Amino acid sequence: MNFEVPEMQGEYATGPKQLYFSPYAFNGGTVMAIAGEDFAVMGADTRLSEGFQIHTRDSPKTHQLTDKTVLGCCGFHGDVLTLTKVIEARLKMYKNEHQRDMSSGAVAAMLSTILYYRRDRKSVV
Repeated sequence: MNFEVPEMQGEYATGPKQLYFSPYAFNGGTVMAIAGEDFAVMGADTRLSEGFQIHTRDSPKTHQLTDKTVLGCCGFHGDVLTLTKVIEARLKMYKNEHQRDMSSGAVAAMLSTILYYRRDRKSVV
């Protein structure tokens, strides 16, 4: 018996394609804010997508932390969920300890500490 293997055409002609897995995805989004002397306005979209795929059209990117403080964040959805849970836990601990809500300036300082606390350390690569 004589078997002939047909020539590969198209994308398979170059050989196997290596796929890379990354647990992180950029879910996109837009958050905009304008502040004046005695006001602030924030707006954000509600679409959670990855590439050309829309996961949901009802994913808020603004989170009310206190009566006077709102957080707007977009990017990898897992990071956003983790950040908001950490902030909400710290706000609850503050309220239990001091019997009042944290001020907006204190929330901003806490957020800065949460986001940048590893920057001073030398990373070993």
